[in-house]
Amino acid sequence: MDFSVKDFNVRLRTIKLWEIIIAVVISFFLTGFVEGYFNISSAELEYVLFFCFMMVFFLIATYGTTGFNKNVNDLFKASSILRVLILAVSNMFVAIFIQTMFFPLDSLLNMVNSISLPLLDVVTGTNDPLIFIFEMFSAIIIAPISEELFFRGVLFNRLKIRKGFVFGLVVSSVIFGLCHLNYPDHISHVIYTCIMGMTLCILYSRTDNLLLNMVVHSAYNLLSYLLVYTPLQYLILGGEFSSLMGLLLISSLIFIPVYIIYFTYKMK
Repeated sequence: MDFSVKDFNVRLRTIKLWEIIIAVVISFFLTGFVEGYFNISSAELEYVLFFCFMMVFFLIATYGTTGFNKNVNDLFKASSILRVLILAVSNMFVAIFIQTMFFPLDSLLNMVNSISLPLLDVVTGTNDPLIFIFEMFSAIIIAPISEELFFRGVLFNRLKIRKGFVFGLVVSSVIFGLCHLNYPDHISHVIYTCIMGMTLCILYSRTDNLLLNMVVHSAYNLLSYLLVYTPLQYLILGGEFSSLMGLLLISSLIFIPVYIIYFTYKMK
């Protein structure tokens, strides 16, 4: 990282991959130490500890920069709010479609596949309301911050600088998708997470505002929870608004590929 750079967004782009790898290794070590010392057995709490240690790295890496307040102010612009709504909702409908298409294969893999990889989003079923709230907080607040800092703020930026926009877009998004491999919907989750990663790379390149990425990511995860745990799923899958939902689904299936292809061609 280059501490002579004072702009917040530009400083992020100076963080090198080897620096983030060292930070990850140290954070894993410190998390394991605290886990063992205090006899922590909660995967969710381990994830939060790891996130906190990584945030120390990013706070040090961006210390003394300017421009962060401008990024915050930009979030409240009408154009930013519109981007959040369009990208979060469109990606959600694309995810529903892909999940439906791959349901038979995912069901088979879920019965025979015992693979377990470290996740960046911790979302599991539970009957304990406190654990559920903690998991929801992790998915809606912690995961968007940590994932956007790592996958778009560092990984995408470094790959783009070294190999070009298209290479950075594809590789960082594929890695982002593979990090979600051990969800119950194995294949579909990797595919639609990869697609969402591409849209977030493009959004970041267009706005140079990683906070906007975090808000889109958070809104998407919030919609996921609402879809699973509220009557929203019945509104989307059937009911009196089924025609409107069908129109939104078709629009999303057209919009997201066009969005990715058009801006990838424009920015390459």
